Amino acid sequence: MPPLAVQRILFPTDFSAAAEGAYRHAAWLADRFGAELHVLHVVEDESAPPRDWPDVAGTGHVRVSLADVSEDLGLPAPAAEDHAPYDEIEVVEAEVVGRAVPEAVLDYARDEEVDLVVMGTHGRRGWRRGVLGSAAEAVARRAPCPVLTVRPLDAPGQGEWPPSRVLLAADELPARGDHAAPVPLAARWAARLAVAYHAPLEIVHVTTPSRLSLGLPDELARVQAREREALLTLAEALRAEAEAELPVGVAVRSGDPAAAVRAAAEETRAHLLVVGTHGRGGAGRALLGSVAETLVRTAPCPVLVARDALADADRPAADAREARS
Repeated sequence: MPPLAVQRILFPTDFSAAAEGAYRHAAWLADRFGAELHVLHVVEDESAPPRDWPDVAGTGHVRVSLADVSEDLGLPAPAAEDHAPYDEIEVVEAEVVGRAVPEAVLDYARDEEVDLVVMGTHGRRGWRRGVLGSAAEAVARRAPCPVLTVRPLDAPGQGEWPPSRVLLAADELPARGDHAAPVPLAARWAARLAVAYHAPLEIVHVTTPSRLSLGLPDELARVQAREREALLTLAEALRAEAEAELPVGVAVRSGDPAAAVRAAAEETRAHLLVVGTHGRGGAGRALLGSVAETLVRTAPCPVLVARDALADADRPAADAREARS
């Protein structure tokens, strides 16, 4: 299986503090992967004045040093052995006027064949959440590529940077010893990011009542023993694909999936959480789909959502209306 390619990263921004908290992640990852960083501003109100982007004759591209990014956002400089000299990030700036934010971001991601979207989110529910918060959830649900959401609590100057521990919430597990089983997309991204950040990877799986036939304590122990063996098989597959040193720890928990994953993120002091989702809305969406949306709002760290590749690419009109609400 070829390694995940990251050539274009999209950073939608409304120039708010929430967006700026996500910018450092987008810039850092663009530097790590040698990717183009696309900065997109969406103006829903056509009467709003246009944004003046820097005018670079003949290219439409701006080259930004990561050293400047670190200084501007108050981030610690990376170790000299990792970045000596500093690489430069190629930035492509774009603006869309008169479109709803989710649809504009989704169309841009598809048209430009973006590999990763990095968005800020306010992390609130209902009427209190801002446009960027609801847009991030809608984009994460329907994007053709993984979406990394960053809440204001992860803003510059708060928390550890770069992330030094990556947590994967694993839903789909291979059979014990089945080394030929396909590796889930979320797991591949978690390993890819852990290697990029030189960070250990922790994998957590939650045993839910639906996985038990009788609900007896001894049955729970047997099921979790099998699931732990499956996690070890997954960890071995990720280490083999990484082709680099990748410390991997595994754990099995039980209970409510969102609460259990959030508790694991807090207890392990994870600085980045990776979850998978099937991307379906309403009653038809998979369990981890609803869990992913809950974690985007409540996790104590940035959350990367990787949609199942088998999810439908096009949503019905009702789902489009839901994304704009």
